[in-house]
Amino acid sequence: MYHSANYPNLDTRPRPSTPSPSDWRHLRQQATGTLATAVLASLERSGKWAQWQSVDPRLAAFDGLAEAREGWRRRDERCYQVVAALTALGSRRGGDDDDAALAVTVLLEDGVHRLAANLIDVCEIDDVNATVWEEVKAAEPQLGCHAARYLLQRARQRLCRPAAGMVSRIDTASLEGNRALGNSLGESCHDKWVGLTSDRDPKMMVPEVEDPVEDVVDLLTWARGVGVIAIEEIELLVELLAAEHAVLARGEVKRAREEAQRVVGERHGVAMRTIRRRRDRAAAKLRDAAPQYLAAIA
Repeated sequence: MYHSANYPNLDTRPRPSTPSPSDWRHLRQQATGTLATAVLASLERSGKWAQWQSVDPRLAAFDGLAEAREGWRRRDERCYQVVAALTALGSRRGGDDDDAALAVTVLLEDGVHRLAANLIDVCEIDDVNATVWEEVKAAEPQLGCHAARYLLQRARQRLCRPAAGMVSRIDTASLEGNRALGNSLGESCHDKWVGLTSDRDPKMMVPEVEDPVEDVVDLLTWARGVGVIAIEEIELLVELLAAEHAVLARGEVKRAREEAQRVVGERHGVAMRTIRRRRDRAAAKLRDAAPQYLAAIA
């Protein structure tokens, strides 16, 4: 597991040898609560928030980290600037304040939870917290309002790298870019997509249209827009589709789907079964949302 040499080890939770899914959820909540409690108490004792406010006016909207944390949960847009300000204070190229970097980690706890859930076979909640902290320390001080998204994406990339420590980025395929891919797939693309998204259920509840590739792209665009599935899940589905097409283009028809899962799994540093499970989970969300999609385009 990844642990920074400088990241404060605030974890005091027990670690059962074979935790169940409910145990994992409890441990994540406990770990996040332990970190948040320690950071909130430390900032209250030190009075650092007031000091930070005198340095960066973007923090003036909230009286403390606890209030900013509640604002983040309410989707208060001012919190994006708070994350940016704390990142500038915590970055080694900015204020180099370790407490500010910890405060960012506490604010992004919901994103940390989601990332830990997606990478459950790769790391634990402590690893995600430590990685986000390190990304804050390494960040540019001028990230702006997109700091939260950037930090979580960078943490995900770092955690998905192979255990050998290589720093190359994971190759991904974009949703928009694969419109061009559909032109070469032809009429069989719909069947390939159905096979990609479900090994056992050959029927995806999607409307029949003249161009199946456009249909898939429209479905995914709609699903992303209304929040049916996360952008990371869409990226995975599109990446699998592109990988399978690349395998078929080489003439390797047999076990093309499994080979695509193996290739994508290696890129992300996880096993094939993990890729298959994430794919099935995303496909199930799309199937469940199909009636809503049909109503939206009617």
